[in-house]
Formats: sequence, C-alpha cells, structure tokens
Amino acid sequence: MFQPRVKLAFVTRYCPPESGWKVFVDIDASEEGRTGGERSNKQAQERQRDMQQDAAVVRTALANLGVTIGGNRGAWFNANGFPAIEGDRDIIAFHRQVKRCLIAEVEGISSGQPEQKLYKAIGQIVMAAGTPPLKDWQLCLVLAVHGKQIADHLARATALNKLGISAVSITDKKENDLWLFDGAGIFLNKARNEPL
Repeated sequence: MFQPRVKLAFVTRYCPPESGWKVFVDIDASEEGRTGGERSNKQAQERQRDMQQDAAVVRTALANLGVTIGGNRGAWFNANGFPAIEGDRDIIAFHRQVKRCLIAEVEGISSGQPEQKLYKAIGQIVMAAGTPPLKDWQLCLVLAVHGKQIADHLARATALNKLGISAVSITDKKENDLWLFDGAGIFLNKARNEPL
C-alpha cells in the first residue's frame, strides 16, 4: 500500500466519520507521485503512474467518507470548534462524544529506505507528543505503518510506549492488523480493536 492508501485504511478502520469522527488528512504531492524529475527507468515510471492512479482513487474515497483532505488546517479547526494542533500531521481526528483527539503519522510503501522513512515518522509523532494539553480532550497518538520490513523495525521502538504512543501495522484487512504496542491503552483493551 502506498501512503495515501494506508491513510484511507487507518481512517476507515480506526476513526471512521460514520462513527462520529471529524477527520483531516494531509496528502502531499510526493505521496501521490507528483514530485521529482522524470523517472529514469520503466519500473520507476510504472511506480509513479501507479501512485498517481491510486492517490486519485484514495482522494475520492476519503471525500465520499466526509474527510477533509488538505487545505487550511487552521480554518478547519476554527470551523469545527476544535483546539488547534501545531505541525503538519498526517491524520487529525476528533470525536466530540467521547472528547478524543487522535493524531496519526503514517508510512506506506515507498522507494526510500524503510528505516529512514520510519525514523522520520517517529520524529514527527514524538513532536506531536509534545502537543500542549488539549482542554477537555484526550489526546491519542498512533504511528501506523504498512509493510513487514518497516513494521519489524517499528516493533523495536518500544520506548514510544513511555510517551503514550501506540503503533499498528496496517495490513490488507482490519482483522489482520497488528498492534505492535499500545501506549495509549485504548486500542488493545477493546474487543472491537477500535479507539472507541
């Protein structure tokens, strides 16, 4: 799964708008195969085409769910009456009924080194852990990855548990997802494997 597809899977499985979540997803141009120069070989060209086609399908699916995709985060926070979250987060979701705010950083399949991509995502979620307390909201932090190699590396980053960060390996189906650790204590304690 490319990164936008992993984001779609995470949203539909763990913070679906149909269950009361208001969701903002950031998909940048590089995740859609719209950056970089001309690809030098046929394999890279096919990969870029696949990324672009999949990203278009994912954008449509997210929009059909009622997810806000990109745009002005500050305006989104204000329009929905949510406290502002600093930084460029992959997924921000709020659930008014349970007063929960979920921030997820996501890594999917890419042409880069899995370890380097993971370390960047870890840095981003650690920075999110420094978010000032949100009055009346419980903050939940999740690092979601796809692919065995990156999941194996993430499974060793158990120090994230101490920061209240959870980690999940997203697979082809929700029932096959593997929670590597649950720093928030809300995911693995539920029979439904959901944060509600």
